[in-house]
Amino acid sequence: MLALLRRVFGVYGHCLTGTLAAGVILLVTAACGTEAPVESMPAPPAPAEPTESGRAQLVGMAPPANGVIVSIILLDAHAEIDVPLPDETPVMDQYGRMFNPLFLLVRQGQTVKFTNSEDDLHTVHVKDTAGESVFNIATLFGSSYEFTFDREDSYDVVCNTHTEMHADILVVSSPYAVLADNDGAFTVPDVIPGTYTVTMLNGETRREREVEIVAGRNEIDLTGL
Repeated sequence: MLALLRRVFGVYGHCLTGTLAAGVILLVTAACGTEAPVESMPAPPAPAEPTESGRAQLVGMAPPANGVIVSIILLDAHAEIDVPLPDETPVMDQYGRMFNPLFLLVRQGQTVKFTNSEDDLHTVHVKDTAGESVFNIATLFGSSYEFTFDREDSYDVVCNTHTEMHADILVVSSPYAVLADNDGAFTVPDVIPGTYTVTMLNGETRREREVEIVAGRNEIDLTGL
């Protein structure tokens, strides 16, 4: 997983302007930063309200957005864990000659639905980081196409008909992956307690920390490593 991120984020994405709330992609590139020493999570100041008995919640702060760049938080368990794929199917729509959203963070094995909500002929052409075509299909108004991303990688999404249309999909093996908000705040819910490597990626900043996550509320600060 970590080797993939070092490779992917060096070449990944299209730098566009806007905000995440407006559905604009955030270019994220990773560089190897200084790894923090191993440490335990601080004692929880208050009980969490996990979605399942015995589960944990990781609440923290990452570096705030730098222009259009926000932080990605990944949790990789040291022991084997069984976390089912999310029930919800991510959707990438085409409307106003834009992909919406322009960035999707997807778990390996998830199926993504591609739709076209405007009366305009588009295509969805997806390429991996090696530049190899994964699929290339035409999308008519009201049509949809589903594809399961079985391989961890960063994928470039373009419309061959309208070359200004770009989006990106990042597929990760971690069952716990979230985007921080513009202030850097994030919450990872419903985590199985255990030892994890927490990886934060923001622009050219990469931070890792080994943590022991216990049932209930856990807090972490990734802003000042």
